[in-house]
Amino acid sequence: MEINKKTVQVKRWAFYFDQSRCIGCNACTVACKDWYGVNPGPVRYRTQTTYETDEAPFFQSLVMSCNHCENPACLAACASGAISKRSDGIVIVDRNKCQELKSCLSACPFGAPGMADDKQEPVKGNEKWSYNHPMQKCNMCYDLLDKGEKTICERSCVGHAIEVGDYDELMAKHAGTVQVNISQFPYAYKNGNNTSTGPSFLIKPRKLLNIEGEL
Repeated sequence: MEINKKTVQVKRWAFYFDQSRCIGCNACTVACKDWYGVNPGPVRYRTQTTYETDEAPFFQSLVMSCNHCENPACLAACASGAISKRSDGIVIVDRNKCQELKSCLSACPFGAPGMADDKQEPVKGNEKWSYNHPMQKCNMCYDLLDKGEKTICERSCVGHAIEVGDYDELMAKHAGTVQVNISQFPYAYKNGNNTSTGPSFLIKPRKLLNIEGEL
């Protein structure tokens, strides 16, 4: 069911991820890549990581993109004014203003911002670009959300593990199961464990089973 923006006034957009429903199929990452025409290379708007655990089912999947933080470190680090935050919490980048300072890459604890190489996209592929490969990242499909449509990752998830909505409403809907502090999840952080940014990313962790005995 698509979101009706006429009846839902979103104060802060957020991702909800049910880890128990994710099968690690990469449908969301591929759909995102195809929708935005991102060729293979260093830039990925959405990533899926599978890691081992000591308890059943002995593996977990973690799917993430830009977390559109309440206090985005990338925005604070950007000296060119290319990064901005909308009133609804979505953090966007104006690639025409980017000066390739790369400060946002090291500032983001989640490694969301990226810069392509010459193989991934043409050098100065847009005549408005001042530099070869301006920063790019997930924009939470804000153009679709503004029209009352679902994001590409949510609509493509075969396990219905992804939900995009208002932060407070998602918290209330999934109360008692959602995890706000994502520092407990391996591979969530790429550049240090900085929890002060306030990511708009809520996770329902998969319950692990402690299986004892011999086979």
